[in-house]
Amino acid sequence: MGALPHAPGRGPAFGLRVAVAGLGRVGTACTRALAGAHGLALSAVVQSPESLARPLPRGVPAAVARCEAGALADVDAALVCVPRDRVVDVATQILSRGVSIVEAAEVHGAEFREHREAIHREAVRHRCAAIVGAGWDPGVLPLWRGWLAALLPKGRTNARPRPAASLHHTLAARGVPGVRDALSTELHAAGGPVQRYVYVELEPGADLERASARLRADPLFLGEETLVFPVESVAALEDESHGIVLERWGEAAGTPHQRLLLEARFDPVALTAQILVAAARVLPSLAPGAHTLLDLPPALLFGLQTAAASEARP
Repeated sequence: MGALPHAPGRGPAFGLRVAVAGLGRVGTACTRALAGAHGLALSAVVQSPESLARPLPRGVPAAVARCEAGALADVDAALVCVPRDRVVDVATQILSRGVSIVEAAEVHGAEFREHREAIHREAVRHRCAAIVGAGWDPGVLPLWRGWLAALLPKGRTNARPRPAASLHHTLAARGVPGVRDALSTELHAAGGPVQRYVYVELEPGADLERASARLRADPLFLGEETLVFPVESVAALEDESHGIVLERWGEAAGTPHQRLLLEARFDPVALTAQILVAAARVLPSLAPGAHTLLDLPPALLFGLQTAAASEARP
C-alpha cells in the first residue's frame, strides 16, 4: 500500500496532532490515553454545537481547541468516539476536511460491510486513510482469534465469559497466612481437569511463593491445577465487569493435541481507547480508503512497545 503525503515538519517523526470527536466515556478515555502516548498529541476536541458551550469533562485539558466536525483543521488524525448512529456522518464531515480517522463502532456482519464501504467511499474521495472497527469487537477479539487460528490451523476455538468465582475456594485462599484478600475462579477445560485461578492480594512483606505453597496444600485445592497470581487490589479486580476466555484446541505442524488458552479481564472502554490511539499511529503509512485492524502490519500497530519488549528480553 502507498503512503499518504505529509507536509514538511509533520508525520510520525514529528508527532501526530490528534483530535477526539465526542467526549463520552470512550472519547474522554482517549484524551487520557493520548496524554501518555509517544509521538501523538491531543490538539482538538470535536463536539456537537450544543456541547460546545458546556464545560469539558473532568480530565480533559481546559486549553484544548474545541470545534464542530465541519470546522476541524490543523490536525493529522481524528478519533471518532460518537454514538454508533452518528459515526458515518461525523466521519464523513471530518474526512471532507482532509483528516484521516479511526473509529470503533460496534457493528457486525452485513451491517459492518455496509458501514466500512460508506466510510471507504468518503476516504478515497478525499484521499484520506480510515481505520474502522478499531475497538474490542470488532477489533481486538478478531485479532486474537486470528492469531490462535494461525498457530493451530486445524482445530476449534471456544470463547466464553471469564471464569466464575468460586466462593468456597475464595474463602479458603483468604485464610492463608500472608494473604490479605483473594479471589478464586475456576476454568473447566474441555475433556480436562478443573483449573483454579487464584488472585491474591498479599500482606506487606509476605512472600508469594510461601503463600502459594500453603494455598496449594489446602485440602480444597489438592488434586487440581492451581495457578496463583499476585494483584495490587482484589476489590478492583472484582469490580471489573468484562472478561473473556479464549481456548483453542488443534494441530500444529502435524502434531496433535495442542492447546492455547488466553484469559482476559479488562475495562472495555479503556481498551477501546487504547487501541484507537495505537491505530492512529499507523494512519500515515496507509493508502486512502478504509482499513481494519486485520489489515495493519503488527509492527506498526504495536509501535515502540515491540522494541521495548525485545530490549527487555534476557
